[in-house]
Amino acid sequence: MRITFIIDHFHHALGGTENQLEKMLRGLSRRFEIELVSLRASEWLSTRSSGLDCRVSVFQIDKFKRAYTYRNFIRLVSHLRATKPDVVHTFFPVANIVGVIAARLAGVRTIVASRRDYGEWMNWRYLYMTRIANRLVARIVTNSNQVKRLTEQVERFPGDRIDVIYNGIAMDSFNRAAPVLELKHALRIPESRKVVGLIANYRPMKRHETFVRAASEIVQARDDIDFLLVGDNAVPGKPKEAIQQLVESLGIAGRVHFAHATGNVQDYLSILDVGVNCSEGEGLSNAIMEYMAAEVPCVVSDSGGNPDLITDDVNGYTFPLGDHRALAQKILHMLEDEPARRRFTHNAKEKVRNEMSLESMLGRFAKFYQSLGDGGGRIAKEPN
Repeated sequence: MRITFIIDHFHHALGGTENQLEKMLRGLSRRFEIELVSLRASEWLSTRSSGLDCRVSVFQIDKFKRAYTYRNFIRLVSHLRATKPDVVHTFFPVANIVGVIAARLAGVRTIVASRRDYGEWMNWRYLYMTRIANRLVARIVTNSNQVKRLTEQVERFPGDRIDVIYNGIAMDSFNRAAPVLELKHALRIPESRKVVGLIANYRPMKRHETFVRAASEIVQARDDIDFLLVGDNAVPGKPKEAIQQLVESLGIAGRVHFAHATGNVQDYLSILDVGVNCSEGEGLSNAIMEYMAAEVPCVVSDSGGNPDLITDDVNGYTFPLGDHRALAQKILHMLEDEPARRRFTHNAKEKVRNEMSLESMLGRFAKFYQSLGDGGGRIAKEPN
């Protein structure tokens, strides 16, 4: 069975969607004949694509006022006609429109699209074109129940043609490790201090400012807690620098530390006493799943797909989106209640192991694609 994945770009394997797709490419290549098509060139693809265990093709389709975009669109259609994939599966906004239309013009039998966030970027033009492209799509795959409901409501796509497949995580890579004290030293965090961390690249929907304002509240109450933000700019406009300026203006620069998203994320997880996510409308956060797998107790916003991962007072705490005072209170409760922390981390790890392991994700996608080949039958529903 031949499957072609089409994605807008593949700049690295650290982003949420790219990270999951890389796992799919490696994990499914022994079961299917797979090709990755990127609609933009990147240094990462040119230097690392040989390790993806699949064929990789690039068709530069990124500027719709340039003639080369339309020439490359025609080339993409011709390429799909020649390779004859059984299934085309698209990721990201442009591929969910352009890739879908190219696949239909090429005569691809089954086209699948993806939705992995709350579409905060989607203006009326994208929505209009996406609804047109959806008429050509057999099914849509989402990574959380919340995103499925939003896709039904906003895009008016039939719910019985939307499948939920949770992200997958390699559990063995995230066993709780002893704190990497050298990293604490490098970040200038005293060994004796607790560390509350947020691992997320900088974009508006990640709501870093909520974390920083909560840190300011906590600093007034305790002097044994430091705060760590791990990530880099993911959109234009230098949002990281804006957060650094906010830290300075609040007078907490000595207690808030910044790190690039480089090296092993496990090292950062090893020094965290609490892991935080403040996102608005995130589909299913890989960072939260990594906290859970590494036994880092979680405090997360009650938005997007976060409630699919964390149930308040069962395997972590949730707080109202944007409420930095509530976040501060939940962080303090977490640090002060050791029995709750132990209960939360145990329950969280079991949830990830049972529902979101890499093996489970790959198995569900394999069954999903096989069902399409057998006539489009549905996979089993994810647990609510």
